[in-house]
Amino acid sequence: MTKTLTFPYEDIELAYTVSGSGPALILLHGWPFHKASFRKLLPLLEPHYTCYALDAAGMGASGWSRQTNFSFHGHVERVRAFADRMKLPGYSVIGHDTGGTFARMLAVSDAARVDRIVAIDTEVPGHLPGVVPKLQWMFRRRFGRALFKAALGSKSLMRRWLGSTGFFVDKRLLDDEYMELFVTSWLRSDHAYRGLLEYLLGVDHSLVARLDELHAKIDVPILFIWGEKDGVFPVRRAREMVARMPDKASLAVIGGAAFLPHEERPEEVASHILTFLDAQAPVRFASESR
Repeated sequence: MTKTLTFPYEDIELAYTVSGSGPALILLHGWPFHKASFRKLLPLLEPHYTCYALDAAGMGASGWSRQTNFSFHGHVERVRAFADRMKLPGYSVIGHDTGGTFARMLAVSDAARVDRIVAIDTEVPGHLPGVVPKLQWMFRRRFGRALFKAALGSKSLMRRWLGSTGFFVDKRLLDDEYMELFVTSWLRSDHAYRGLLEYLLGVDHSLVARLDELHAKIDVPILFIWGEKDGVFPVRRAREMVARMPDKASLAVIGGAAFLPHEERPEEVASHILTFLDAQAPVRFASESR
């Protein structure tokens, strides 16, 4: 990836990269990731779009403080501030996991500028991954924070856990590069580790439960991309969600992929994204493409 830059927001510095040329495209990661989770996708998008990959507050190279608002709304306001700082008159958004929910919220709160939304394996109404409240319970307790920190320090343990949660179909992708980027990197400092925890503690279950209400307010086209074997957000839930949005959303299901299709099948994911973003006229979407 290109050089990481920063911009000030309130009392912290937020990190991003900018690469490529063309219309503006903002990329938002989920948990427990950062902007490098798009490292395989960016080279496929950069010939067509100016790509801004952001690190959320507390994640990757972005800072956080005791005053940082880790709510979904707080994250969305920081993305809007970034678009202001970059003087973007309009932009599309790609978001994975919680980043996909932030993208949908931006389509409402920054409706005048958001052109199109791509949401990859993201929150769906009526479904909360069981691991999320369990981890939140742990992170609110000193012994739980210490236990999870010790677990992060064991690559073999984390490989077994991540391999059992439906992150990948091809477990070989849980290689040393992946582990260094998205597991052991959080142990570089106590501050970085606590940022990882604070981000997850900000996950708003009630907002997720009301996503259908949010979807009703969105006027821009949405493409959902889903790994067929996603063990975090089952694809059947995605099909049900998109069926309730027949006039504004489509679903592309990626075979041979799980929670991270942009890691497992980046070329196929990029093909769906480029076809969707390059469409100029409003369309009535089919419920699913394969």
